[in-house]
Amino acid sequence: MCTILHMPTRLEQFLKSRQIKPAHLARESGYSRQHLLRIRMGRMEPTRRCIAAIVGACRRLTHEAVKADDLFDLGTD
Repeated sequence: MCTILHMPTRLEQFLKSRQIKPAHLARESGYSRQHLLRIRMGRMEPTRRCIAAIVGACRRLTHEAVKADDLFDLGTD
């Protein structure tokens, strides 16, 4: 049996470090838990609109000045 290990995404690390539940992020962002799971696990790249919704949701949930690059590797190339 082969287990595939992956590095947690920035979003996943952020959520875990602040104990944000996926259901709460889904409710606040307006995206489904399934959609967010694919993004959290790095299986899917979010659109700009989705990034904005997730950043806004994280700001509301944490009361922190969260920026997109806190949650996503935006790559500056």
